[in-house]
Amino acid sequence: MRLFPLYLLLFALGFGLVQKMLHQVVPERLKVEWYETIQAEVDVIFLGSSHVFRQFDPQLFDAQRKEEGTPYRSVNMAALGMDVHEEAYMLGRILKQKAEPLRWVIVEALPLELDMQNENDFGLRRIEWHDTPTTWRLVRAIWQSDLPNAEKRSLLQRHVEHWWRRTLSLARGMDGVAAFGLKPLEYYADQSSLGAQRNGYVPLEVATADQKSLGMRQEFRRSPQKLLRAAEELPLVDDGGQPSSGQLAMVREMEALAKQHGVGLVWWIHPNLKRYSGWRQMKANGDIQHLIAYDDPERYPELYRVLAHFDLYHLNRQASERMTMNFAFDFVESVLAEEN
Repeated sequence: MRLFPLYLLLFALGFGLVQKMLHQVVPERLKVEWYETIQAEVDVIFLGSSHVFRQFDPQLFDAQRKEEGTPYRSVNMAALGMDVHEEAYMLGRILKQKAEPLRWVIVEALPLELDMQNENDFGLRRIEWHDTPTTWRLVRAIWQSDLPNAEKRSLLQRHVEHWWRRTLSLARGMDGVAAFGLKPLEYYADQSSLGAQRNGYVPLEVATADQKSLGMRQEFRRSPQKLLRAAEELPLVDDGGQPSSGQLAMVREMEALAKQHGVGLVWWIHPNLKRYSGWRQMKANGDIQHLIAYDDPERYPELYRVLAHFDLYHLNRQASERMTMNFAFDFVESVLAEEN
């Protein structure tokens, strides 16, 4: 029995060593592995959901800012369904081993949600961003929320289970064996999420859309009233109101982390159907420095036209390209001009 503490210590050390090796050897996601191979060339990164993944073309963005004379380029590291918690995790993941050229991260301004969609609930990507800091932040926010106790318990259980699976690298052993000794990207057979130009951008087009996207497109084209109603009503509503305490804390944390690594954050608002709370207030209060908002049908009427949309929530390729060029102009004229 006297040796039991020693055995327990040795087991803990061995377990920790195996976990560290798995996290180093096993790729967490394609775009992170890909970025690590090109990070010396990249000065701007885009993060966000399908609104970014499907709508921001780094090639056009770079062409619009070529007068800067930079030898570097931008890349799109967004992903379908990425929420603000995954954005925060990805920002930390990128900055943890920041390459010298990285100067800006464009982040989609999203609402702070405590729940998760049931789709692909225990997929690798969702388990991955449940590291200890992110999970603990969520646990605090859920506990301090006004949700009913039963809903609190359910949410806490879901997030803690994701954290537990990540911490123990459950079901990752064979992945580690398969990936050991391979060069970056060799582990992946399907690299389609990098796009045709290998810059991370994959536009929505009828020829390449999956059945779910095509179904959403057909539904929208049969009944575009929600978009038309938003175009009429958004100019009449307020700025969205004050941020929640959890939203403000997370944004301040992300801003501080970026500043610590010498990187600027630019928050971008998609041409939404409703106004997200907090973002304009945080800009006015100085909690964020840079905000480029496109949820304004009066200023950007072309983004609220039926012919500009692939479906209710996404622009088609042509409108996405115009929006990318508009954003590049706003980035150069407001963000970079303000910095200089």
